[in-house]
Amino acid sequence: MIQAKGRGYGTMALKLLIYWAFNHTDTHRLWLDVKDYNVRAQHVYEAAGFKKEGTLRECIRTEGGFESLQIMSILRHELRTDELNANLQIRGIQH
Repeated sequence: MIQAKGRGYGTMALKLLIYWAFNHTDTHRLWLDVKDYNVRAQHVYEAAGFKKEGTLRECIRTEGGFESLQIMSILRHELRTDELNANLQIRGIQH
């Protein structure tokens, strides 16, 4: 578990993975689902460029009832390489 939360490490790692996927494969769209109550993860995904598409309402059965999922995605043309390059340069990372 990462102890230094809130420093942008997760967002930067996700941006690098997105960059790699779009620049080394023919991928047009990346998508994910995240539990409705996981606001911290949703924030990381949005900061990396993912957009909310909708909600799968009460699609997971749990012991206590049901949980919903948010569907999020990013398209190839939405990738902000200029922003990624600036962040990498600030952190002294070469790609």
